[in-house]
Amino acid sequence: MIPSLIEHQFPVSKVSKESYKERKAGASQTLTAFGKWWGRKPLILIRAALLASLIPATNNPERDLQIFLKILAMDNDGLLLRKNKNFTLSQLHEIIKAKFPEYSKYFVDGKLSRNAPRDKIESAAFSTLNYDEKLSMCLRPEQVTNLPEESWLEINSYLGTDAHSLNELIQQLSLKRFGHNCKVGDCFCGGGSVPFEAARIGCDVFASDLNPVSGLLTWASLNISGGSPESIAEIQNFMRKIYDELDSEITALGIEHNDKGDRAISYIYCVEAKCPDCGAKVPLAPSWIIGKGTKTIVKWKFNPDSNSFDEQVISGVSNDELKAAEIGTVTSRGMTCPHCGKTTPISVLRHDTQDSYGLRQWELHEFEPRPDDVFQERLYAIRYEHEYTDDKGKKRTERYYTAPTARDLDNEHKVRSIVAENISRWQEEGLIPSMAIEPGDKTEEIIRNRGWRYWHQLFNARQLYLLARLKEKITNADVTDKMKVAGLLGIHRICNYNSKLCRWLSTADTEHGKDTFYNHLQSGIEYAH
Repeated sequence: MIPSLIEHQFPVSKVSKESYKERKAGASQTLTAFGKWWGRKPLILIRAALLASLIPATNNPERDLQIFLKILAMDNDGLLLRKNKNFTLSQLHEIIKAKFPEYSKYFVDGKLSRNAPRDKIESAAFSTLNYDEKLSMCLRPEQVTNLPEESWLEINSYLGTDAHSLNELIQQLSLKRFGHNCKVGDCFCGGGSVPFEAARIGCDVFASDLNPVSGLLTWASLNISGGSPESIAEIQNFMRKIYDELDSEITALGIEHNDKGDRAISYIYCVEAKCPDCGAKVPLAPSWIIGKGTKTIVKWKFNPDSNSFDEQVISGVSNDELKAAEIGTVTSRGMTCPHCGKTTPISVLRHDTQDSYGLRQWELHEFEPRPDDVFQERLYAIRYEHEYTDDKGKKRTERYYTAPTARDLDNEHKVRSIVAENISRWQEEGLIPSMAIEPGDKTEEIIRNRGWRYWHQLFNARQLYLLARLKEKITNADVTDKMKVAGLLGIHRICNYNSKLCRWLSTADTEHGKDTFYNHLQSGIEYAH
């Protein structure tokens, strides 16, 4: 039981830099899809700590560290192996001129000649960078599937092993130290970084947590992200089957198709409130641009008969019309009524006081506002998808926006009727939540801004129908518990992209709804399904 490497030394600076790179990878991190990515420890930190606990410390600390970094692909050879970006020609030329004049002959007018050994020149230039600069051009260590054979010869020679992969090395080092495979325990596993990475590199793992959500995330990390290709394919096939079943059900109901038979892919809603000065029902949004790329906007025309505004969705407008549509009915000052021109602070609309919120608090089985509530919810635009075959026999897809027709509004009514009829049963069976929203720094905003008191009120009728039917099909399916848990995690993902807090993005290159937590600080006056 000689001391392990971590008892004598640890490359804190390099591991910190690798950890930072992993955390900055955002959504491309290995475990982000299951949620709570912000609370997870970087996987490279776990891998480095476990490996350093198994490698023995010798009387040659410098060589110990070299081998440790080589195993993690964090030495010079490993960084070169991880390099996945090239220098620009101007960068390459500048470095070669200063450091490797022997390669200058391959540059003609700042360009590389055809016979230039580009790989050698890139490698030479790469060697001049410091660790931070190299990292900006590299994959993460976990993205390297294996080391070259010459690296394993060097590692095995030093450690007295016969490994050809990290898993084999971990198992052989475990046998040397413990006489059996290394066991890793984490009694407060949280988001699951420790058990996931320990299992991935070949350790036996035991994990638990007092928080059931943490336990679920860890289970998913091990069994889904860390599952075999066959297991993942089985889960995917199950989810596809559930999706196809629900798709057929929705198609049969006709609630997402228009008179032409085209399928809706996005529903865009806004909040509507009465102007306290003229009584007009005013649709609320900071902008009436639906898409800058398609130059699609909404124009509103006052209807004196209903004392409200009728929408007109127009695509391909002029730049002047697009610019005019940037001015919505909501600013930091409040709601501006297009009919009378008066501006009313939102807090006044809500009838807030210093001591209390002014909005009526929604009750348990409510999922839409009452007719006399301050804020109403209005569907004002739909994006449809039209499939057709062109003159050459190729299948094409065309997408277009439209204002809701009488058929669309009938579909909305049909969905609301289905939800109203089933919501009590769905809540009793746990298909949709019935829990009250607990007051907190951010949840207070939902209660104050909209009067929502229960979690299901963050979803409209279409969203509740979709989520309830998905969960019902998954929980009633004749499959293993593992498959059901995977399906339920998929529902969590859908919840994030289908709520009243999802914001509609109208930038030139993006016209779609954004996830809930992208918009969690917004008031939720405009949203997309």
